Amino acid sequence: MCELLEIPPYVMHHGGLVGDPVALLDEAAGLADQIEVPIEDLSWRLALGDALRMAAADVRKVRDAGDL
Repeated sequence: MCELLEIPPYVMHHGGLVGDPVALLDEAAGLADQIEVPIEDLSWRLALGDALRMAAADVRKVRDAGDL
């Protein structure tokens, strides 16, 4: 997320992903909704939240398909 938004991370993270990818994407979408932007930039913030939610939904679909 930090790379996409060109925001330097608070701390560097080394290692693998810790946590459920769907939960992390949902959390990121919620955080994207909270980013304060000028009204003229609102559309990209909404698009970012939607993209993260769609990515979480896609991960769920793939995961569910593997459970069949």
